[in-house]
Amino acid sequence: MSAIVEFLEIEKRFPGVKALDKVSLSIEQGEIHAIVGENGAGKSTLMNILGGQYHPDSGEIRYKGRAVRLHSQFEALRLGIGVVYQEVRLCPNLTVTENLFLGREKEVGKGRVDWAGMRGRTVEMLAGLGSSIAPDSRVSDLSIANQQIVEIARALSLEAEVVIMDEPTSALTLKETEGLFENIRRLRAKGVTVIYISHRLEEVFALSDRISVLRDGRFFGTYERGKIDQKGVIELIAGKELGSPTGAPRSSAAAAGRKPALEVSRLTRPGCFADVSLELYEGEILGVYGLQGSGRTEVLETIFGLAPAWSGSIRAFGEPVRNRSPAEAIRNGFAMIPENRRDAGIFPEMEILENINTANPREMSGFAGLLRRGFMSRLAEESIRSMDIKTDTPRRKVRNLSGGNQQKVVISKWLAAHPRILLVDELTRGIDVGAKEEIYRILKRLRDAGLSILMVSSELAEVVSESDRILIMKNGSLVAQLSGEERTREQVIKYAL
Repeated sequence: MSAIVEFLEIEKRFPGVKALDKVSLSIEQGEIHAIVGENGAGKSTLMNILGGQYHPDSGEIRYKGRAVRLHSQFEALRLGIGVVYQEVRLCPNLTVTENLFLGREKEVGKGRVDWAGMRGRTVEMLAGLGSSIAPDSRVSDLSIANQQIVEIARALSLEAEVVIMDEPTSALTLKETEGLFENIRRLRAKGVTVIYISHRLEEVFALSDRISVLRDGRFFGTYERGKIDQKGVIELIAGKELGSPTGAPRSSAAAAGRKPALEVSRLTRPGCFADVSLELYEGEILGVYGLQGSGRTEVLETIFGLAPAWSGSIRAFGEPVRNRSPAEAIRNGFAMIPENRRDAGIFPEMEILENINTANPREMSGFAGLLRRGFMSRLAEESIRSMDIKTDTPRRKVRNLSGGNQQKVVISKWLAAHPRILLVDELTRGIDVGAKEEIYRILKRLRDAGLSILMVSSELAEVVSESDRILIMKNGSLVAQLSGEERTREQVIKYAL
């Protein structure tokens, strides 16, 4: 077989991150080629470059032996490159049939759309994936899993020569996954090349002909499936730093005689996670690691009252609590730093001073509801000093700060509410290395002052080095707990995959 796609010395940077570092690999015509690596390894970035979403900063892509520069997804489609994205990109107000044929509607006669023929083809495509979704269903009425099936059916209907699938089974049932695998094998039999990105190694070894490994934006080799096993792939993904973890975690909180600050028992939210039980001790950083779709963020949201649990219980410092809303959670001593800083963590058009005071309305308002401006200013100035927020004035708009300083504002805002339990989701996402180290120091300072911290992170090095203990989630369940010398990259990846 000859190469249909070649990546030559591809580099791509984002603010504070080198996502791809001189990546060179080739994809052969008519193969199923898996690309694996931990979160942030550069897999999706590389595929977004091939799909026309991003442009490389340097390097070259060759398609069928010819150098190409793709400026949009439409250019990629014209060349025969289709993408099934991890996040569904459908038009929710249109029907399933309209989404499948959007921009390429079939005509019967002059100016008449062949709706009957398009519906029939839609039914065939969905049946091939083991689905009976009605072709006239509005996408907004479908579950996330069914929306994912429609996304996959649309990509397969394009009859592309190269189909990129980025975590296509993250929301699918076993039956739906088996239907997808059958279709992928049919595509290979027709000579179509499938590039398959997945964290699920059982899928990779069930499907792929060859496997390429990325780590920290760098390429670490391509291997034929029969010439490497899952253990070998895990070692390549984790790297050779397999000894004791970095950092200085505390010894077992239970052994040190500290009491549980948070006790979660058999918490269940259907479709997200089931029977999750955990204990977070006073003055502890408990890390939670899991791949996309594992349910880690949803657990934090449920504990904080952003979404209701179906069953289970929560106790804080020995007392039962029911966090039916974030406001109730705050009253019960909880605070949460969300995953999406710009959309859910800050008010970018407001000042630093205003942002820091938003989570504590009772203290910032005085007689007759008037603002205590002196108190607000003192709190903001104290937070700027203690967090080392780089600004010349508390009146600076938050949108003008760097990502690291914005995150310090978010932390300051929630500390102003005097929490006893801090829930943290992707604390250092999108900030540079120097700012990360500052954030880590702040986190450990808060822990040493007695704050109990439940930290979700998709960065393997972060969760290993900064956590006292590590919980690992997979497919909506807690599958392992690691502490002490067990806290290694290899052990975390073994359970997560």
